[in-house]
Amino acid sequence: MPEGTPPPSRVALHHALTGAPLAHVWAAAPDAYGDRSLLSEEERRRCGAFRRDGDRGLYVAARTLLRTALSRCVPDVPPAGWRFTTGPHGRPETAGPLTEPLLRFSVAHAPGLAVCLVCPELDCGVDVEVTDRSVDPVRVARAMFHPREAARVLAAPAAERGAVFLRHWTLKEAYGKARGLGFLLPPDSYAVTPDAAGAPRLAAADDDGLLWQFAQWPRGERHLVAVALRRGHGPDVTVVRHPGPP
Repeated sequence: MPEGTPPPSRVALHHALTGAPLAHVWAAAPDAYGDRSLLSEEERRRCGAFRRDGDRGLYVAARTLLRTALSRCVPDVPPAGWRFTTGPHGRPETAGPLTEPLLRFSVAHAPGLAVCLVCPELDCGVDVEVTDRSVDPVRVARAMFHPREAARVLAAPAAERGAVFLRHWTLKEAYGKARGLGFLLPPDSYAVTPDAAGAPRLAAADDDGLLWQFAQWPRGERHLVAVALRRGHGPDVTVVRHPGPP
């Protein structure tokens, strides 16, 4: 941010009436977004390890998106001022500056799009995938999904199996990231399937599905985004979908 430029406006982190947390989701296309100067030395080193220009551009876009998103929540901290660390299983967290409330975040990217989720204090995860990815939905579902999820993929008409598979895949990815376990969480130990009203609900051997909230939506014509939030026994979290980057 150039010297003398006023900080961006602060986004609300809690609902004005209910006090419930707000979860903000921003997205950016890497071909038109990203500022390498905001990255730390470690981030620049990691960026340089990518062999393809497209991968480097996507990484820079995702890290820029994260830093600017956090600064929309705490405008007193410039995007380059954030420091990060990782938890026991590698989940990234803010290491400083300290904020009140504590900001939690999740970042994901797929060819053509980076997304970032920021919310106060809650375990959270976001995933994005391209809808035209080349995958055998039946084979992967049988190998990677809970039997209940795999059955839904197999029961779908052949023309719709790819879409049904992707809806489950992105929700499972978001949940695994929110737990901070990712692929360490056995994928067949939990299922995210629609309830009677069609909303995604969790059933897990080692977790209480009533504590979790999910959201999912298409982003443009090529991407599908999913969010998982451990909201506890409080009211539902409002997921604020911003039309572009911060």
